[in-house]
Amino acid sequence: MSVKIGSVVIDTFSKKEVIQKIHKSIQKRKPIQVVTPYSEFIVEAEYNLAFREALNSSEIRVPDGIGILWAGAYLARKWENLFLSLLGIVNRDIKLYSVFTEKISGSDLIYDVLDLAHQNKNRVYLLGGEGETPEKVKSYILQNYPRIHIVGTYSDKITLGDTTLYQKILDSQSEIVLIAMSYPKQEILGSQLKQYFIDHNHQGVIMCLGGTFDFLAGVRQRAPKWIQKLGLEWLYRLAQQPKRIRRIYKAIVEFTMLIKKYRVYIDKTKKYKV
Repeated sequence: MSVKIGSVVIDTFSKKEVIQKIHKSIQKRKPIQVVTPYSEFIVEAEYNLAFREALNSSEIRVPDGIGILWAGAYLARKWENLFLSLLGIVNRDIKLYSVFTEKISGSDLIYDVLDLAHQNKNRVYLLGGEGETPEKVKSYILQNYPRIHIVGTYSDKITLGDTTLYQKILDSQSEIVLIAMSYPKQEILGSQLKQYFIDHNHQGVIMCLGGTFDFLAGVRQRAPKWIQKLGLEWLYRLAQQPKRIRRIYKAIVEFTMLIKKYRVYIDKTKKYKV
């Protein structure tokens, strides 16, 4: 099942179901894109049509972030007012998990995907990252998942619509392409690459991971588990990268106001589920 958060459709799959779908697509040699929308994505998609289309045309769209879980429950009227719903985030109200049963971040999902690729000896291509990060990610994967075949890395200047790059990835015969770039570029590029695969009758799971390469490479540390469970990973990252303050504002204040607006619309029209 899927539900609409703002103008973005997000799936209610469990992580186990996501891995099964990825495995099935590889077996069937079917190109798919995996995206992990979080609150900033919903705000961006309101006015960025190409980004919105890239997200909504993806085959797997998982809820990344407590904000998405909150929005799903709030729009489904699990709380009657905004304040109580926000309080529900703080005290981890069970209602938070009434629409999306779990948060599935790319930084968590990647390990399950690598386990799958290791078991099946899949061919993996690494796209994106900065400086030495891609090589460090490659070393990490080869050390911890030795049955995976890294068939290429590319982290130079990447532009949308670069068919030379797309052909290079296709020629590598990769089965899984891991993209680590900033949004909305990575999702739009992933959508273009998927269409290129379709046009050339090529398989490939295209997975958009954002800053996950930094975690795999050890360039940055994720928040401790207890902070993640509290839904405060954004605060931990802000402490590490103060320049993210504009993004945090967008992810919290602008997102909350946008969801409140959609709640008013839903209350009037009685429309919610896709």
